[in-house]
Amino acid sequence: MGIFRGVTAAIADPHLGWAAPCAYHMICMRHFASNFMTRFKDKVLKNLVCRAALASTERKFKKHMNTIGRINSEALQWLEAVPFQLWALSHDGGRRYGLMTTNISEVFNSVLKGARSLPITTLVQLIFFRLNSYFVARREVGANRLASTERFTPYVDAHIQGRVVKAGSMEIVLYDHVKGLFHVKSRRGRTHRVNLHEKNCTCGKTLIYGFPCSHIISACQHRCVDFRSFVEGYYTTKSYYDTWAPLFHPIFNEDDWPLYDGTVIVPPASMQRFASGRPN
Repeated sequence: MGIFRGVTAAIADPHLGWAAPCAYHMICMRHFASNFMTRFKDKVLKNLVCRAALASTERKFKKHMNTIGRINSEALQWLEAVPFQLWALSHDGGRRYGLMTTNISEVFNSVLKGARSLPITTLVQLIFFRLNSYFVARREVGANRLASTERFTPYVDAHIQGRVVKAGSMEIVLYDHVKGLFHVKSRRGRTHRVNLHEKNCTCGKTLIYGFPCSHIISACQHRCVDFRSFVEGYYTTKSYYDTWAPLFHPIFNEDDWPLYDGTVIVPPASMQRFASGRPN
């Protein structure tokens, strides 16, 4: 609970930069569903909660929520007590880029693998050297992609290529050439409205993921518009490279360190621990 209160306090402090519009608080779907399961102990309802969380449109979201309500009205009330924008993809305004779990941050735990029991100085050194190797490897990948004139990251390239294939089999009707207003019909018979001027589609996926859905790509191809302009800037190879561009500098031998004459920090005696393991 102490860690939770500390995190909450850090997020709430406006001077630390963890508040909107610099950062937004979201709930991990896996933990949210786990808490729901603990409360209601129903796998069918849990699966419906996950479907509602992953729905790309409000229509689909409402459909799953209505089904939950018909099965268990108390479960629906429990879900409605939590703001939808915190856990539902269809309500988050594209702020989580389709990432519904904390896996992207927890993967950093691999940097600390095997290091938790080390003395503090050794632990800091290990983190330093592992982070350096982490940055060096990714900086090199970014530099190579820049040199090869690859415009976007492999993740986006793969998804866009798949969507280009899908776009080729769609039926499209133009309504307004100035606004770029279309309706696009997929092979499954589902019709979506596309507005190229506003860069949106009723499927919701372009807003959620930050790169064009197959319907927008189809409309762009119809009007000879470069659909790559619909990809958000943070997916570019340049952004990838800039992320890993900061350099770590070699650490000199301790004998060569300059003398420190700053404030001496003395830990309070009440915080001293004599027993091993986590504090209660």
